[in-house]
Amino acid sequence: MTDQIPRISRRWLYAPFAIAALILAGYYLLWRTGAHEMKNAVDAWVIDQRAAGLEVSHGSVTTEGFPFFLRAQIDAPDIAMPGAWRWRAETLFLDALPYDLNRLIISPGGEQLLSAEGFGEWRGAAADLRASIANDKTRGWVFALTAGNAAGRRESDGAAYRLASLVMDLAPAPDDPATLTLNLAANGLEISAGGERYEMAQLQTVLSLSASDMLETPTPAASWREADGALTIAHFFADIETTKIALSGAIQLDQALYPQGALKTELQSPAGLANLLGKTGALSQAEASAMAAGLTLMAITSGGKITAPIELKDGAAQIAGVKIADLPRLE
Repeated sequence: MTDQIPRISRRWLYAPFAIAALILAGYYLLWRTGAHEMKNAVDAWVIDQRAAGLEVSHGSVTTEGFPFFLRAQIDAPDIAMPGAWRWRAETLFLDALPYDLNRLIISPGGEQLLSAEGFGEWRGAAADLRASIANDKTRGWVFALTAGNAAGRRESDGAAYRLASLVMDLAPAPDDPATLTLNLAANGLEISAGGERYEMAQLQTVLSLSASDMLETPTPAASWREADGALTIAHFFADIETTKIALSGAIQLDQALYPQGALKTELQSPAGLANLLGKTGALSQAEASAMAAGLTLMAITSGGKITAPIELKDGAAQIAGVKIADLPRLE
Protein backbone atom coordinates (compact mmCIF):
# COMPACT_ATOMS: atom_id res chain seq x y z
CA MET A 1 0.00 0.00 0.00
CA THR A 2 1.45 3.31 -1.10
CA ASP A 3 1.32 6.28 1.26
CA GLN A 4 -0.36 9.29 -0.36
CA ILE A 5 1.26 12.75 0.02
CA PRO A 6 -1.30 15.18 1.40
CA ARG A 7 -2.22 17.84 -1.12
CA ILE A 8 -2.65 21.50 -0.17
CA SER A 9 -5.78 23.13 -1.45
CA ARG A 10 -5.15 25.79 -4.06
CA ARG A 11 -7.21 28.25 -2.08
CA TRP A 12 -4.49 28.26 0.59
CA LEU A 13 -1.83 28.93 -2.03
CA TYR A 14 -3.72 31.98 -3.19
CA ALA A 15 -4.51 33.23 0.31
CA PRO A 16 -1.31 35.30 0.84
CA PHE A 17 -1.85 37.05 -2.50
CA ALA A 18 -5.48 37.72 -1.65
CA ILE A 19 -4.51 39.17 1.73
CA ALA A 20 -1.83 41.35 0.09
CA ALA A 21 -4.37 42.56 -2.47
CA LEU A 22 -6.82 43.48 0.28
CA ILE A 23 -4.12 45.38 2.18
CA LEU A 24 -3.06 47.21 -0.97
CA ALA A 25 -6.67 48.06 -1.80
CA GLY A 26 -7.24 49.36 1.72
CA TYR A 27 -4.06 51.43 1.56
CA TYR A 28 -5.09 52.82 -1.81
CA LEU A 29 -8.45 53.87 -0.36
CA LEU A 30 -6.61 55.50 2.54
CA TRP A 31 -4.34 57.32 0.09
CA ARG A 32 -7.32 58.49 -1.97
CA THR A 33 -9.05 59.73 1.18
CA GLY A 34 -5.92 61.62 2.19
CA ALA A 35 -5.63 63.15 -1.28
CA HIS A 36 -9.25 64.28 -1.12
CA GLU A 37 -8.76 65.79 2.34
CA MET A 38 -5.61 67.61 1.20
CA LYS A 39 -7.43 69.18 -1.76
CA ASN A 40 -10.28 70.21 0.52
CA ALA A 41 -7.76 71.71 2.95
CA VAL A 42 -6.22 73.78 0.13
CA ASP A 43 -9.67 75.09 -0.84
CA ALA A 44 -10.52 75.90 2.78
CA TRP A 45 -7.19 77.68 3.30
CA VAL A 46 -7.76 79.84 0.22
CA ILE A 47 -11.22 80.81 1.47
CA ASP A 48 -9.86 81.68 4.94
CA GLN A 49 -7.02 83.82 3.54
CA ARG A 50 -9.34 85.71 1.22
CA ALA A 51 -11.65 86.38 4.16
CA ALA A 52 -8.62 87.76 6.03
CA GLY A 53 -7.95 90.26 3.25
CA LEU A 54 -5.35 88.43 1.17
CA GLU A 55 -5.54 87.95 -2.58
CA VAL A 56 -4.97 84.27 -3.43
CA SER A 57 -5.05 82.53 -6.78
CA HIS A 58 -3.55 79.36 -8.25
CA GLY A 59 -3.76 77.00 -11.18
CA SER A 60 -4.62 73.32 -11.11
CA VAL A 61 -4.22 71.16 -7.99
CA THR A 62 -3.13 67.56 -8.62
CA THR A 63 -2.09 64.72 -6.34
CA GLU A 64 0.58 62.06 -6.82
CA GLY A 65 3.05 59.94 -4.87
CA PHE A 66 1.18 56.64 -4.42
CA PRO A 67 2.11 54.42 -2.64
CA PHE A 68 4.98 55.90 -0.63
CA PHE A 69 3.72 59.40 0.15
CA LEU A 70 1.02 61.91 -0.67
CA ARG A 71 1.92 65.00 -2.68
CA ALA A 72 -0.34 67.81 -3.81
CA GLN A 73 1.04 70.02 -6.57
CA ILE A 74 -0.36 73.53 -6.84
CA ASP A 75 0.49 75.29 -10.08
CA ALA A 76 1.18 79.04 -10.30
CA PRO A 77 0.44 80.00 -6.67
CA ASP A 78 0.01 83.77 -6.20
CA ILE A 79 -0.53 85.24 -2.72
CA ALA A 80 -0.63 88.95 -1.92
CA MET A 81 -1.51 91.47 0.75
CA PRO A 82 -2.63 94.48 -1.32
CA GLY A 83 -0.28 97.41 -0.90
CA ALA A 84 2.17 95.42 1.25
CA TRP A 85 3.64 92.31 -0.40
CA ARG A 86 3.16 89.67 -3.08
CA TRP A 87 4.65 86.17 -3.51
CA ARG A 88 4.51 84.03 -6.64
CA ALA A 89 6.09 80.73 -7.69
CA GLU A 90 6.02 78.25 -10.53
CA THR A 91 4.69 75.46 -8.33
CA LEU A 92 4.05 74.70 -4.68
CA PHE A 93 4.25 71.16 -3.29
CA LEU A 94 2.48 69.90 -0.17
CA ASP A 95 3.83 66.55 1.08
CA ALA A 96 2.46 64.29 3.81
CA LEU A 97 2.07 60.67 4.75
CA PRO A 98 -1.39 59.46 3.70
CA TYR A 99 -2.05 58.04 7.17
CA ASP A 100 -0.79 61.14 9.02
CA LEU A 101 -1.83 64.56 7.70
CA ASN A 102 -0.79 66.23 10.97
CA ARG A 103 2.69 66.96 9.56
CA LEU A 104 2.75 68.90 6.32
CA ILE A 105 5.90 69.72 4.34
CA ILE A 106 5.69 72.72 2.02
CA SER A 107 8.24 73.32 -0.75
CA PRO A 108 8.11 75.69 -3.72
CA GLY A 109 9.43 74.55 -7.08
CA GLY A 110 11.24 76.63 -9.66
CA GLU A 111 11.69 80.38 -9.57
CA GLN A 112 9.96 82.57 -7.02
CA LEU A 113 9.10 86.27 -7.05
CA LEU A 114 8.67 88.28 -3.88
CA SER A 115 7.81 91.97 -3.82
CA ALA A 116 7.35 94.04 -0.68
CA GLU A 117 6.66 97.69 -0.02
CA GLY A 118 9.98 99.49 0.38
CA PHE A 119 12.08 96.50 -0.73
CA GLY A 120 11.19 96.19 -4.42
CA GLU A 121 10.73 92.94 -6.34
CA TRP A 122 13.13 90.04 -5.83
CA ARG A 123 13.50 87.04 -8.11
CA GLY A 124 15.16 83.96 -6.66
CA ALA A 125 15.39 80.21 -6.25
CA ALA A 126 16.90 77.63 -3.92
CA ALA A 127 18.30 74.16 -4.48
CA ASP A 128 16.58 73.10 -1.26
CA LEU A 129 13.75 75.03 0.38
CA ARG A 130 11.29 73.29 2.69
CA ALA A 131 8.95 74.40 5.43
CA SER A 132 6.93 72.10 7.65
CA ILE A 133 4.25 72.50 10.26
CA ALA A 134 3.19 69.70 12.57
CA ASN A 135 1.05 69.08 15.61
CA ASP A 136 3.05 68.40 18.77
CA LYS A 137 1.81 66.72 21.96
CA THR A 138 3.79 68.93 24.35
CA ARG A 139 4.04 72.24 22.46
CA GLY A 140 0.89 72.29 20.36
CA TRP A 141 2.63 72.91 17.05
CA VAL A 142 6.11 73.17 15.54
CA PHE A 143 7.13 75.16 12.46
CA ALA A 144 10.45 74.35 10.76
CA LEU A 145 12.27 75.86 7.79
CA THR A 146 15.27 74.57 5.85
CA ALA A 147 17.02 76.38 3.00
CA GLY A 148 20.14 75.51 1.04
CA ASN A 149 22.03 77.18 -1.79
CA ALA A 150 19.55 80.03 -2.16
CA ALA A 151 20.15 83.08 -4.32
CA GLY A 152 18.11 86.04 -5.49
CA ARG A 153 18.31 89.37 -7.28
CA ARG A 154 16.32 92.60 -7.15
CA GLU A 155 15.09 93.66 -10.56
CA SER A 156 15.34 97.42 -10.10
CA ASP A 157 18.99 97.87 -9.12
CA GLY A 158 20.70 94.48 -9.29
CA ALA A 159 21.02 94.04 -5.52
CA ALA A 160 21.62 90.35 -4.79
CA TYR A 161 21.97 87.80 -2.02
CA ARG A 162 23.36 84.30 -1.55
CA LEU A 163 22.72 81.94 1.34
CA ALA A 164 24.55 78.66 1.79
CA SER A 165 22.24 77.18 4.43
CA LEU A 166 19.59 78.00 7.00
CA VAL A 167 17.83 75.79 9.55
CA MET A 168 15.12 77.18 11.82
CA ASP A 169 12.37 75.92 14.09
CA LEU A 170 9.72 77.89 15.93
CA ALA A 171 7.28 76.57 18.54
CA PRO A 172 5.47 77.53 21.75
CA ALA A 173 7.18 76.72 25.03
CA PRO A 174 5.88 73.49 26.63
CA ASP A 175 4.83 75.29 29.82
CA ASP A 176 3.45 78.50 28.26
CA PRO A 177 1.72 78.64 24.86
CA ALA A 178 2.16 82.44 24.75
CA THR A 179 5.96 82.11 24.85
CA LEU A 180 7.52 81.37 21.47
CA THR A 181 10.93 79.73 21.21
CA LEU A 182 13.22 80.06 18.20
CA ASN A 183 16.29 78.05 17.21
CA LEU A 184 18.14 79.29 14.14
CA ALA A 185 21.43 78.53 12.40
CA ALA A 186 22.60 80.12 9.16
CA ASN A 187 25.82 79.97 7.18
CA GLY A 188 27.33 81.78 4.23
CA LEU A 189 25.13 84.85 3.76
CA GLU A 190 26.37 87.40 1.22
CA ILE A 191 24.47 90.56 0.27
CA SER A 192 25.42 93.19 -2.29
CA ALA A 193 23.37 96.39 -2.47
CA GLY A 194 23.96 100.07 -3.11
CA GLY A 195 27.58 99.49 -4.03
CA GLU A 196 28.27 97.81 -0.67
CA ARG A 197 28.92 94.18 0.16
CA TYR A 198 27.92 92.48 3.40
CA GLU A 199 29.11 89.06 4.57
CA MET A 200 28.06 86.81 7.42
CA ALA A 201 29.93 83.54 7.76
CA GLN A 202 27.83 82.12 10.59
CA LEU A 203 24.85 82.89 12.80
CA GLN A 204 23.44 80.81 15.65
CA THR A 205 20.75 81.82 18.11
CA VAL A 206 18.38 80.36 20.68
CA LEU A 207 15.82 82.81 22.02
CA SER A 208 12.31 83.08 23.41
CA LEU A 209 9.61 85.74 23.28
CA SER A 210 7.11 85.84 26.14
CA ALA A 211 3.60 87.34 25.99
CA SER A 212 3.55 86.91 22.21
CA ASP A 213 -0.26 87.00 22.23
CA MET A 214 -0.05 90.72 23.08
CA LEU A 215 1.45 91.38 19.64
CA GLU A 216 -1.95 90.69 18.09
CA THR A 217 -3.62 93.63 19.85
CA PRO A 218 -4.28 97.06 18.23
CA THR A 219 -1.33 98.51 20.23
CA PRO A 220 1.14 95.61 20.24
CA ALA A 221 4.22 97.34 21.68
CA ALA A 222 2.37 99.03 24.54
CA SER A 223 0.36 95.88 25.32
CA TRP A 224 3.52 93.74 25.26
CA ARG A 225 5.25 96.10 27.69
CA GLU A 226 2.24 96.16 30.04
CA ALA A 227 2.24 92.34 30.03
CA ASP A 228 5.91 92.42 31.11
CA GLY A 229 6.94 90.79 27.84
CA ALA A 230 10.59 89.97 27.28
CA LEU A 231 12.87 88.78 24.51
CA THR A 232 15.26 86.37 26.22
CA ILE A 233 18.44 85.52 24.33
CA ALA A 234 19.79 82.25 25.70
CA HIS A 235 22.51 82.09 23.06
CA PHE A 236 23.55 84.28 20.14
CA PHE A 237 26.73 83.99 18.09
CA ALA A 238 27.58 85.71 14.82
CA ASP A 239 30.69 85.80 12.66
CA ILE A 240 29.96 88.85 10.54
CA GLU A 241 32.22 91.28 8.70
CA THR A 242 35.32 89.77 10.43
CA THR A 243 33.72 90.39 13.85
CA LYS A 244 32.82 87.56 16.20
CA ILE A 245 30.15 88.46 18.74
CA ALA A 246 28.39 86.38 21.41
CA LEU A 247 25.39 87.66 23.38
CA SER A 248 22.98 86.55 26.09
CA GLY A 249 20.44 88.37 28.21
CA ALA A 250 16.93 89.84 28.08
CA ILE A 251 15.38 92.83 26.32
CA GLN A 252 12.17 94.60 27.31
CA LEU A 253 10.62 98.00 26.49
CA ASP A 254 10.89 101.19 28.53
CA GLN A 255 8.04 103.66 29.08
CA ALA A 256 8.81 105.39 25.78
CA LEU A 257 8.69 101.98 24.01
CA TYR A 258 12.43 101.85 23.28
CA PRO A 259 14.31 98.56 23.87
CA GLN A 260 16.03 98.37 27.23
CA GLY A 261 18.21 95.80 28.96
CA ALA A 262 21.77 94.59 29.39
CA LEU A 263 23.29 91.86 27.25
CA LYS A 264 26.34 89.89 28.34
CA THR A 265 28.76 90.29 25.44
CA GLU A 266 32.02 88.88 24.10
CA LEU A 267 33.41 90.76 21.11
CA GLN A 268 36.43 90.04 18.91
CA SER A 269 37.72 92.20 16.03
CA PRO A 270 35.12 94.95 16.62
CA ALA A 271 36.17 97.07 13.62
CA GLY A 272 34.16 94.82 11.29
CA LEU A 273 30.97 95.42 13.29
CA ALA A 274 31.58 99.17 13.28
CA ASN A 275 32.07 99.07 9.52
CA LEU A 276 28.80 97.15 9.09
CA LEU A 277 26.81 99.62 11.21
CA GLY A 278 28.24 102.48 9.17
CA LYS A 279 27.42 100.85 5.84
CA THR A 280 23.84 100.07 6.86
CA GLY A 281 23.20 103.56 8.23
CA ALA A 282 22.66 102.42 11.82
CA LEU A 283 25.50 104.82 12.65
CA SER A 284 26.86 107.81 10.81
CA GLN A 285 30.29 107.36 9.25
CA ALA A 286 31.78 109.58 11.96
CA GLU A 287 30.13 107.51 14.69
CA ALA A 288 31.24 104.26 13.03
CA SER A 289 34.85 105.47 12.82
CA ALA A 290 34.80 106.54 16.48
CA MET A 291 33.32 103.17 17.48
CA ALA A 292 35.94 101.24 15.52
CA ALA A 293 38.79 103.23 17.06
CA GLY A 294 37.48 103.04 20.61
CA LEU A 295 36.58 99.35 20.59
CA THR A 296 39.74 98.29 18.77
CA LEU A 297 41.86 100.02 21.40
CA MET A 298 39.78 98.39 24.13
CA ALA A 299 40.21 94.96 22.51
CA ILE A 300 43.98 95.41 22.28
CA THR A 301 44.25 96.32 25.95
CA SER A 302 41.98 93.38 26.86
CA GLY A 303 43.99 90.70 25.10
CA GLY A 304 42.03 90.73 21.83
CA LYS A 305 38.54 90.21 23.31
CA ILE A 306 36.08 92.66 24.84
CA THR A 307 33.96 91.23 27.64
CA ALA A 308 31.47 93.88 28.71
CA PRO A 309 27.69 94.24 28.63
CA ILE A 310 25.87 95.97 25.80
CA GLU A 311 23.49 98.40 27.48
CA LEU A 312 20.23 99.32 25.77
CA LYS A 313 19.02 102.56 27.31
CA ASP A 314 17.32 105.80 26.26
CA GLY A 315 17.10 104.83 22.60
CA ALA A 316 20.75 103.88 22.15
CA ALA A 317 23.01 100.83 22.50
CA GLN A 318 26.41 101.23 24.16
CA ILE A 319 29.28 98.98 25.13
CA ALA A 320 31.78 100.26 27.69
CA GLY A 321 30.51 103.78 27.08
CA VAL A 322 30.94 103.59 23.28
CA LYS A 323 27.76 104.09 21.24
CA ILE A 324 27.20 101.30 18.73
CA ALA A 325 23.66 101.96 17.45
CA ASP A 326 20.54 104.09 17.66
CA LEU A 327 17.52 102.03 18.70
CA PRO A 328 14.08 102.27 17.07
CA ARG A 329 10.96 103.21 18.96
CA LEU A 330 8.41 100.42 18.62
CA GLU A 331 4.75 101.13 17.96
